[in-house]
Amino acid sequence: MPSDADPSVPLEPYDLLRLEAEDLLGEEVRAGEDPDVMAITEGGAAATAYARLQFEDVDEVERRMIREALLRYCELDTLAMVMIVQAWQEAVG
Repeated sequence: MPSDADPSVPLEPYDLLRLEAEDLLGEEVRAGEDPDVMAITEGGAAATAYARLQFEDVDEVERRMIREALLRYCELDTLAMVMIVQAWQEAVG
């Protein structure tokens, strides 16, 4: 997806997750912030968020937000893996 400032420059897909989370939360989410923030944009934060769901007493609203953030992150990671396989198939085919 192109950036608003320069349509010829693509945005980092994980930055798009952060932007979406900002819309959902109503506040800015910066890269490298505490993984408790609902914008899961890296594997370590995803693992931490999943562990929170397993081992901490999390209220239903927060649980839903974490679940939705994990699903968005996993969807993007899965898409990336599919794109890698497609590129490999084109390279050897």
